Amino acid sequence: MSSAIRRNFRGHHALILCALEQDRAVLVQLLGQLGMTTVILDSRCDEMPDGPFDLVFFDDVAGRQFGGVEHLIDTIRGPSIALIGSDAPSSVSWIIERRVCGYLTKPLRKAGILASLIIAYHAFNERCETEQYLHRLEQQVRARQIVCTAAIEIVKSIGIPVNDAFALLRVASMNRRLSLEDLAAMILSGEIALAAIREELGAIYRAKQKPG
Repeated sequence: MSSAIRRNFRGHHALILCALEQDRAVLVQLLGQLGMTTVILDSRCDEMPDGPFDLVFFDDVAGRQFGGVEHLIDTIRGPSIALIGSDAPSSVSWIIERRVCGYLTKPLRKAGILASLIIAYHAFNERCETEQYLHRLEQQVRARQIVCTAAIEIVKSIGIPVNDAFALLRVASMNRRLSLEDLAAMILSGEIALAAIREELGAIYRAKQKPG
């Protein structure tokens, strides 16, 4: 992927969830030096604090003790960074479920936080690019399925070869100034009757038969 490496975080808003006081202090100080605004939440997470937030830090142990933490973490439209103090499988599994983009080990030290930020943003941006790419591919596949289904309906209704049905769809879409996919969808929904397509086919054949 072509994601640029982010090194400037000025103006970004970070949410710190349920971190211990010592770790909080380290984060707030360093993030402030980077020009970031921080909001701390260490009580029961019933409501989302004022946002939006660009990233979230959360404690792997303390975070699981408060209801609603998972929802808050999962709704942040930015990278999530776990503060890890336990290698227990249950803790690691819970962190993985949050789709973290980076982690820091407790107790926190300033060293490594900036690198973790850069890596987390890069990983998040690459994930977003991949998801967008897959979404476009899915849309293309669905669109092609609609066109193929419309072509099959034309073959059944008019009795022409498959290649001619696709050619007819292309001509009809150009005549109506519609995309091939939109035309196919309108045919399948009945918005454009197959009788009209059949008449269009007849017009094409009549034009071909005219002497030059």
